[in-house]
Amino acid sequence: MVKKGVFSNGVPYVSFGENPNPILVFSGGPGNYLSPLMAKQFSFLSKHYTVYVLSRKSGLPEGYSTSDMAEDFAVVIKDKFKGGPIDVIGESYGGLIAQHLAASHPELVNRLVLAMSAYRFTSEGSMLDMRFAEMLNQGKTRAAFKSMAPIIVGSKIKKAVLSFFISIFGPRMIVKPENPADLLVEGKAELIHNSHDQLHLISASTLVIGGDKDFFCSLDLLNETSAGIPNSKLIIHKGKGHMLSGKKFNNDILLFLDKI
Repeated sequence: MVKKGVFSNGVPYVSFGENPNPILVFSGGPGNYLSPLMAKQFSFLSKHYTVYVLSRKSGLPEGYSTSDMAEDFAVVIKDKFKGGPIDVIGESYGGLIAQHLAASHPELVNRLVLAMSAYRFTSEGSMLDMRFAEMLNQGKTRAAFKSMAPIIVGSKIKKAVLSFFISIFGPRMIVKPENPADLLVEGKAELIHNSHDQLHLISASTLVIGGDKDFFCSLDLLNETSAGIPNSKLIIHKGKGHMLSGKKFNNDILLFLDKI
């Protein structure tokens, strides 16, 4: 059963799974449009955990940073999950936040997975996300998803077909943001994010996992991120981009979490 709610400090979540052992997943972005349909991509974890997929709270003030967002998640762990330590997965944008959390509050994080995320995104990727945020803020939802075509890996035909389907079905997978201006705040926070100097402070056992064709996280960035974290393992899926998923991806994470 999928439940949707908001923690006491305003952080929204979707949860599912019956195992008493919790795991937190910090969702991608920019945008706090958390839907049960999007959260279900993490259903492979529900046999072993109660999964809580977290997004960013609504009404973010101008200048709110990924570090500030990490502090919001730290409050959730302290208040809802008895101060942890707890397993955390940071997906894409959520991985930027997870790095700050693990560096600033090592006592809260047990094991850390950075999926399709690095200490910063490529300049091209961050600018693409900013344009995506601007169009969503303007209500141009279909155009926003169509603009994400550069992240698709494959032949010209595959890119054209997937770009079409993303523009049609992408808008149906998200919940309209309560405050569209949050998209712009998150986009700007991504543009200036760089946690390179904090990586050495992450003491949790960490898995960095991504594809070597990722538009946002180049192979160099993934390698540098893993190298900067003292207890880190790097897994690269060859020929894969930012939309990494599937049985091998799931099993890599479960194996790291000692669940298979």
